[in-house]
Amino acid sequence: MGPRPPDDPLRRMASVVGHELRNPLAVIGNSAYFLKAKLSGGAGLDPKVAKHLAIIESEIRRADGLIADILVYSRPLELATAPGSVSKLAEEVLLARPLPKGVKLVKKLGGKARVQADAECLKAALGRILDNAVEAMPEGGTLRVASFEEPGWSGLEISDSGPGIPAEALADIFQPFYTTKPRGLGLGLALARKIVEAHQGRILAESPAGGGAVFKILLPD
Repeated sequence: MGPRPPDDPLRRMASVVGHELRNPLAVIGNSAYFLKAKLSGGAGLDPKVAKHLAIIESEIRRADGLIADILVYSRPLELATAPGSVSKLAEEVLLARPLPKGVKLVKKLGGKARVQADAECLKAALGRILDNAVEAMPEGGTLRVASFEEPGWSGLEISDSGPGIPAEALADIFQPFYTTKPRGLGLGLALARKIVEAHQGRILAESPAGGGAVFKILLPD
């Protein structure tokens, strides 16, 4: 038997913790569903009860999402690549993610360059970056998504009109568990980098002097 991968303990820990947390979350979810059905009756739920049950359901989904992030990050990626267009993948991600009111989308997607990519994995990476951009504009703003080509590379640029990234954070923004937000594990951008680098690509972050943040994904043609 060969040596175990160095991150084997991390994978085992993530698997055990994920299992042990998901079981009680499932029980809580089932209980909330039962209470919702039991209390609604024929007259409908009391508004205050409905509000608090909705909070329980929302927090269960959030906790389950955090567990999923830990599990995905701790496991090696197994890509199933096929020829595809980064512009088409970006269009699909945008279509599946309705933007909040107040966020204006400016798209410039095109080009004929094709890349070898695992479509679902790459869309997950794009989704993380788009979510990060939208969260940076809680009061609204402009989200720009553009494709571009360089010799040997196909790329996507995602920018927002938020406050930008502090200079001291730029070096760490893709590190796991690094976050400047009050909630969250800080795995979103780390997962995006892991996926892009698994495709032999590069991901970069910039914060222009005029404000906002710019993320660039480059994938080999």
